[in-house]
Amino acid sequence: MAALQKIRSHGVLLVAIIAIALALFVIGDGIRGCESFSMQAKQQVGEVDGESMSIQEYQDMTKSFQNYYEIATQKSSFSEDELNQINDEAWNTFVQSKLIEKECAKAGIAVSEEEVANAIKLGMSQMLQIPYFMNQQTQRYDYAQVNQVLTAYKQAKEQGQVNDMLQKLYDYYMFAQKQVRSQLLMQKYQALLTNLFLSNPVEAKLSFDSRSSQSDVLLATVPFSSIDDKDVTVSDADLKAKYNEEKEKFASEDETRDLKIIDLPVVASAADRTAAEKDMNDASAQLAKAEGAKAVKQAVRDNTSMIAYTNIFKTKDAFPLPAVKNLLDSIAVGSTTKPAYDQASNSYYTVKLIDRVQKADSVCYRQIGVAGKDEKESASKADSIINALNGGASFKDLAKKYAQTGDSVWATTSQFAQANLDDDYTSIVNALYSTPAGQTTKVALSNGSVVILRIDQTKDVKTMYNAAAIVKTLDFSTETFNAEYNKLSSFVAKNNTLEALEKNAAKENYVVRPLDNTRNTAHNIAGIRGTHEALKWAFDTAKEGQVSELYESTDRSHILVVGLAKVNPKGYLSEEKVKEYLESEVKNDKKAEKILATAKDFASTSAFKGAKVDTVKNITFAAPTFVPSTTSSEPIVSALASKTAKGQASKAVKGNAGVYALKVLDKKQSAEKFDAKAEQTSLSQQNLRAATGNLMYVLYKKANVVDNRYKFQ
Repeated sequence: MAALQKIRSHGVLLVAIIAIALALFVIGDGIRGCESFSMQAKQQVGEVDGESMSIQEYQDMTKSFQNYYEIATQKSSFSEDELNQINDEAWNTFVQSKLIEKECAKAGIAVSEEEVANAIKLGMSQMLQIPYFMNQQTQRYDYAQVNQVLTAYKQAKEQGQVNDMLQKLYDYYMFAQKQVRSQLLMQKYQALLTNLFLSNPVEAKLSFDSRSSQSDVLLATVPFSSIDDKDVTVSDADLKAKYNEEKEKFASEDETRDLKIIDLPVVASAADRTAAEKDMNDASAQLAKAEGAKAVKQAVRDNTSMIAYTNIFKTKDAFPLPAVKNLLDSIAVGSTTKPAYDQASNSYYTVKLIDRVQKADSVCYRQIGVAGKDEKESASKADSIINALNGGASFKDLAKKYAQTGDSVWATTSQFAQANLDDDYTSIVNALYSTPAGQTTKVALSNGSVVILRIDQTKDVKTMYNAAAIVKTLDFSTETFNAEYNKLSSFVAKNNTLEALEKNAAKENYVVRPLDNTRNTAHNIAGIRGTHEALKWAFDTAKEGQVSELYESTDRSHILVVGLAKVNPKGYLSEEKVKEYLESEVKNDKKAEKILATAKDFASTSAFKGAKVDTVKNITFAAPTFVPSTTSSEPIVSALASKTAKGQASKAVKGNAGVYALKVLDKKQSAEKFDAKAEQTSLSQQNLRAATGNLMYVLYKKANVVDNRYKFQ
């Protein structure tokens, strides 16, 4: 009882403690909930109309697109630029699909499973046109091949033996299936739009006349450039008025950054050049001493030449470096040139001309491959075939006995010129181009088999060259890179604000250049590969006036420093940002007023004071007129010519680059015949294309698309 009484005496305190504990519990849950929400937000790559995409979903999607291009192009790897393009395509496809799906849902448009299946059976998508889904005989899409892949995958999956290639093909098919569905939905949506955009005979006739009615005119031009800028005054009020007049031109859908950068190219030093020249002298000496194809090839390989050597004859155009190509006719056979530097490719080169001959560039041939249990048996079989051929036997009949077609094939030297051929292939190519037409020869291969070649025809005799070149890029050394890096790093450490950077850069021979309106979708800074981290810094970390750390390009040929000058929020660009454009437009307006003040009373071009007069022919309303004296396209001139009668003169009007007046010399019709139905169809398609483009822009804008991919790349 005493204990209970004690609890009662402290009841208010206990209630308060319990209330505080409960509040802390609720707040804790709230904090954890906020933290969880924040973590989810940080994992979001982007958002379309409220629907977000996680980093995992984005990675899966880009992987699918990359897999598609690997299979479609038969490539196993891609450059940084190619990967960026693939990732952009994946994102843009996602955005467009979501926009269209929403519109189709509102319109009650859908794609059934049967429609998708039928499209795949018929191969209606370009995505299905890959070698693995082709009939090897017809070289056309074959749904049976698709089924074969799916069946093989299912069986391998059940046995737990799915190899990488089969998994890739299955993933590709599943990806293609989704894309086919999206493509069918887009086609239905476009079909709906097509029925909304019609034309009529009146519009068709007006359109035809605007294109077929032509005018020849005497055109008088007074360019704005004929008046000095200092002769017109531009006030702040003028700029403000022009800004308000053209404000919609300055709309920006994305937040951007104005950057200031030092982009320092790293180039070879004098010491690097001296070392490179010594290496090239040694390489040239080794190449000159090399006798025989094997030694020449070894010399080229030892010196890691950019151009591999293959012991075959090629045309001059097959040599990729122009500097090497231009030497081939001027050096003696058997000689080796002294090393030289080619500025265009930033490389040193030395060339050995082994032989120069006149040979056919194109050869029509047949072949039969023969294999025995050993070299002796292979050679014996080959000799028997050649004897039979020499005795008049049919090549195709003999080939069929060895399960081969024996069909004629044309080959040109360009097919082999860039290939790094092995010894067997080199022997075959040399046999092709050294055997006279009508004769048969054989080539023994390293695996013991023999290839029989019959030359049916040769043509296109050209000068051919057997030449070896050692070409090496003039690279900077690690010491040179480190010296440049340390020097710039020291400078930035002493000038760690943008103001100081700009003030003192010239003293150290650095150039600070502006990079305005940079978007986070740019992948890198100033097109310098490997500087994506610098872009992330500019958008995620930097504050105005701050300077970044040093960044290196992928190949270390550039060292980059970035300063954030200004954050430009989404919306309209400020008047200050477009001031230069506004000033130019206002000046042109005022120059036009000055010119028109003296020209407005003149009724003919001959009285148009200070004008340059040209004869311009075949002007139509449908296309802007190119004016040579101002080098500009002027729609206003086309309109003037169309509305002015033959023999009449127009008033002076302001154009894009000057003031114009004209006198119509002649009116005529083109030879084109009016086809009302074809014209209406063409107009409907034009209107549809224009509307579709505008519609996608409007849908994109309404969907409040958020693109945060730069955070994860």
